[in-house]
This record gives sequence, structure tokens and C-alpha cells, in this order.
Amino acid sequence: MTSPYPRDDFDAVDPPRDGRRGAHRAAPPRSHGFAAPLVVAAVVAVAGVAGYAALDLGGAAVAASSAAPSADAQAAGAPADGAPADAAAGSGDAPSEPAPAPAAEVDRSTPVVVLNGTGTKGLAATTAATVEAAGWTVSSTGNASSAQRSAHTSTVVLYPSADLEAGATALAGTVAGEAVLDASATAGTLTAVLR
Repeated sequence: MTSPYPRDDFDAVDPPRDGRRGAHRAAPPRSHGFAAPLVVAAVVAVAGVAGYAALDLGGAAVAASSAAPSADAQAAGAPADGAPADAAAGSGDAPSEPAPAPAAEVDRSTPVVVLNGTGTKGLAATTAATVEAAGWTVSSTGNASSAQRSAHTSTVVLYPSADLEAGATALAGTVAGEAVLDASATAGTLTAVLR
């Protein structure tokens, strides 16, 4: 059928690539690409880390709160060892609980060697400053040997004998590591191997 109208520029329009025709066709949906799943993964990861930290700190807070009574409880006459108030009044029915053992005194004058077992340049020096700020005596810093790097996949504090265990445990808390008894460690010295 021929049109009674003359041909013009609008008659030479190419058909749309998706094959749809008409004035009311919708635009094709836009893809969000990889950004949306990446954002969702990041939010889930942050929520997981926050949840883990809350559980980890929550356990420590419960242990700390059960170990030390509050000032309000002591002011109200509650006994310091956590026994009920009527037991402290002399009822004699409840057995007394033994007092907790005092914490072992940590000798922070023990020499500390800080060794970098990572590829991060200057980590030993930075950690040594943190260790010194916590009251320890850093005798030297350096790089961990390949044997030390292969033997330990996480940060450790090596101590050569049981008499240094309390110090090693305290230092491990400072460097966010674990205290490990190692008879081949330098005598009289704590060695932090950072990983």
C-alpha cells in the first residue's frame, strides 16, 4: 500500500536492535554489573566481623564482670568473693569460696627481640615501638629467618623455658599473637615473630 504522503527523513529510521517497534516500548533494563554483588558481599563481611567481635568481647566482658564485683554491690554489703550477702552475715550454711590466686608478676625487663616475618617493610620497628610503649625492653629488631617464617603461620612469641611463660603470654597480648615454648629460642629472651 502506498502512502499518500511524500517520503521524508523519518521514513529512513533504522529498526531498533532489540526488534521491538512502537512508541510505547520500554527501555531495556540496565545491568548493575558487578557493583551490587560486591556491595552486598562487603556489607555481609563487615556484619560478620562485627558480630564475631561482639561475641568475642562479650565473653571477655562476662568473665570480667563475674570476676570482680561492682562497687555498688560492695557498698550494699555484698561480700567481695561473690558469696550471697546472707552467707557473709554469718549464717554458716554456705561454704566459703577460695579467693582467686593473684596474677603472676610479669618481668617486663626481659629482653625482647622483634622479627618481621612478613613482606611489610618496617613492621618490626613499628611493633618494637608499641612493645616499648607497653613497658618492655626491646633489645633488637630484624627479619625472621626462612625457617621461622615457614614454622609459624601466625604471630608468635617464642620463649625458651617455663619461667618466661608469664612474660611470653603478656607480650603475646601486646603483639596480638600466641606464646609458644621453643627450647631452641635464645635463652633469657622473648622472641616475637610477626606474621
